[in-house]
Amino acid sequence: MDRGPGIVTLTVVSRVAAGLATLLLVIGLGFVLLELMPGDAAQLAEDPSLSAEDRERLRSAFGLDRPPLERFLTFASHALRGDLGISLSYQRPVRRVLLTALWPTLLLTGSALVIAFALGLGLGTLAAARGGGLVDRVVRQVLPALDAMPPFWLGLLAIYVFSWKLDWLPASHMTSVGEGAGGLFDRLTHLLLPVLVLGIPSAAPVARHHAEAMRRELASAYSHAASAMGLRRARVIASAARNAMHPALTLLGLALPAMVGGAVVVEVVFSWPGLGQVHQKALLARDIPLALGGLLLIGGMVIAGGLASDLLSALLDPRWRRRA
Repeated sequence: MDRGPGIVTLTVVSRVAAGLATLLLVIGLGFVLLELMPGDAAQLAEDPSLSAEDRERLRSAFGLDRPPLERFLTFASHALRGDLGISLSYQRPVRRVLLTALWPTLLLTGSALVIAFALGLGLGTLAAARGGGLVDRVVRQVLPALDAMPPFWLGLLAIYVFSWKLDWLPASHMTSVGEGAGGLFDRLTHLLLPVLVLGIPSAAPVARHHAEAMRRELASAYSHAASAMGLRRARVIASAARNAMHPALTLLGLALPAMVGGAVVVEVVFSWPGLGQVHQKALLARDIPLALGGLLLIGGMVIAGGLASDLLSALLDPRWRRRA
C-alpha cells in the first residue's frame, strides 16, 4: 500500500513543530542577550535635555521598569496573536516597520539565490563535461575561496574596486538622489553589486555538488549506452544534467539560511534598506520589540525555506512515494 502522501504530511507536521520550538528558543536566547547588553532605549535617547526623571518616565512608558521575564512572556503571548508591539525607536508598530523592510530583503536574497543556482548549475555542468579545464579549476578553487571570505570583507573589497577605483557601480543604497532616481536602470545598478557579492560565493556548494552528481551520471551505463548509440554529446550532457538535479534542490534549503545571514551583513555594508539595516539600528538603539520581531521574521524565513526544500525533495524522490 502506498503511504507516501501520509509520510509527507507527517514530515510537514513534525518539521513545523520543530520549527516553532526552534523559533521560541531563538527568541528566548535573543531576549537574554539583549538584556545582557548595557543600557536601554530610554538611557540611549539622543535628547540631551532629558533629565533623570524624564528618562525614568520613558522607561515606564516603554515598559522597561517591569521584570525581564514578565516582558518576555508578554511579547511572546502577543506575538502568537500577530502583535509584535511598538518599536521604541521608530514609534510605529513593529509589524509595519518590518513589512516595509521585507521587500528590499526579498529582492536582494531572491536575486542572489537565482544568481547562485544559475551560476552553480551552469559551472557544475561544464566542469563535469570538461574535466580538468578552466571551469573545473574555477569550481574547485576560485568559488570555494570566495565562499570562505567573510561577506563584509568581500563587500568592502567590491566597493573599493568597482565603485571607488573603476566607478562602474554605485557603492550604497537602493536608489540614487536627484535626476533619474528610482528608475528601473537606477535600481538595477544599485542592486547588481550587493547581489553579486551575495550570490557568487553561494554558487560554490551548488557547483561542487552538481559537478559530482554530473560526473556520476556521465559515468553511468545509460550515458555510455546513449553515446554508443550515436546520441549527440550535448543531448547526453543535457539528460545527465536533469538527472543530477536532486542534490542541488536539496541544497536549496541549506542555502537559504546562509543567504539570509549573509544578506543581513551585506545590507549593512551597502546601506541597503532591508531587514539587516533595520535589525542593526534596533540593536544599537536597544529597541527590544523591533530586534525580537526582526529575529522572529528572519528565523521564520529560514525555517520556511528549509521546509520548502524538504517538501520539494520528497516530491521529487520516488522512494518517498513507494515507502510503505
